Amino acid sequence: MFLKSPLGKSYCCPPHISTPAEALQFICQAENLPGLPTSWRIEQNGKFLTNNQEPFSSDGTVTVLPSGGLPGGKGGFGSLLRAIGAQIEKTTNHEAMRDLSGRRQRDVNNEKRVRDYVAKQGEREKEEKEKKEVKMEKLRRFVEGENKDKHSFSDPLYDKARSEVEEKVHDAVEAAMKAATEKKEDNKTDLKRKGEGSKSEEPIKKKKTGLDWMGEGLDDLSDSDLSDSADEEEGSAVVPV
Repeated sequence: MFLKSPLGKSYCCPPHISTPAEALQFICQAENLPGLPTSWRIEQNGKFLTNNQEPFSSDGTVTVLPSGGLPGGKGGFGSLLRAIGAQIEKTTNHEAMRDLSGRRQRDVNNEKRVRDYVAKQGEREKEEKEKKEVKMEKLRRFVEGENKDKHSFSDPLYDKARSEVEEKVHDAVEAAMKAATEKKEDNKTDLKRKGEGSKSEEPIKKKKTGLDWMGEGLDDLSDSDLSDSADEEEGSAVVPV
């Protein structure tokens, strides 16, 4: 039987110790602790021994603990565990686990994948060969001009008719553009001719000089008035000697 002190040390129980009181006295002397019986309590096999004078009923380890504390444990611990458990996400990755033989599940799964890959190697090569043959057949049909492909179309008559239609459309567009250009040039020529004709029909206006004001108002005068004015001018021009 072993004796465990409050400080964590373990001792081999001497043969003469048979009661809790003797075990407590031995621990107090070995650890230099106060030997008051009310300051300590004895525990064996998870149960506290109340009668210190009664001999031990088994050879289990005897633990000396300080007395005191509150009876019972923390309340609400079960509800706390349930709340935490609801927040924990369950994992589906079991590769880090081990099987009954001690092997990692990761290694077992990788070995299984390798066996499947090796077993299906012939099927993969066969599929690749068939895909290559289908591709070569499509290329051969395309080169020979056969209309056997699902997504391709090849018809020499259709190609010829399409090229002729494209040429006709191109010629028609060129003819329309040429006609529009000629019409635009004719309109410009007509406008130019009309402008020149309007300029020739306008009367030529005489440019006025500074002496034109002298002749204004003479159209209403008679010949006699004009002769009198002329004589007066001659008389005024003669200077007496």
